[in-house]
Amino acid sequence: MEFITLSPHIFTVRGFLTPAECEYWIERTEAAGYEDAKITVGRKQVMAKSVRNNERYILDDVALERQLWERVKDYVPRKLKISSAIGLNERFRFYKYQPGHRFKPHKDGSYIRNINEWSEYTFMVYLNDEMEGGTTNFDDVTVVPEAGMLLIFKHALLHEGAEVIAGVKYVLRSDVMYRRNT
Repeated sequence: MEFITLSPHIFTVRGFLTPAECEYWIERTEAAGYEDAKITVGRKQVMAKSVRNNERYILDDVALERQLWERVKDYVPRKLKISSAIGLNERFRFYKYQPGHRFKPHKDGSYIRNINEWSEYTFMVYLNDEMEGGTTNFDDVTVVPEAGMLLIFKHALLHEGAEVIAGVKYVLRSDVMYRRNT
């Protein structure tokens, strides 16, 4: 695996998942079926196709969380001002972007497990790279999808999932969880 710092709060890890693992997750989620993705407004999930029109599949999997955390724990910001990294969110969101699909500029929300545990960074793995378009764009950084590459970035950063022009883009998404220091 190759760790690359793109900016103070944007990192990639090339080769985070193997080609076989990427193919497994594409096949498994396609077999399970995707649904239209919603956005979170306040505490509610709402359909907003003018903002986001991709599809998603949701999987809650503690074993997968532990497995992926063991791989990534040395690459994430471990200590923040008042908290320390403890794992990933066990709710995995698999995204599918077909031609014309995109997610307009937005900031990712924090998942708050309880008063002492919350997410601060987005954990996103590109499962394929056979598409045109579909880059992840920040103000000063553009990330081109590469199969198996992990992208980690601070939730508060404005970014977009650019429109897919041709092909299909698959992504595995979760969050890096933190616990308040005592």
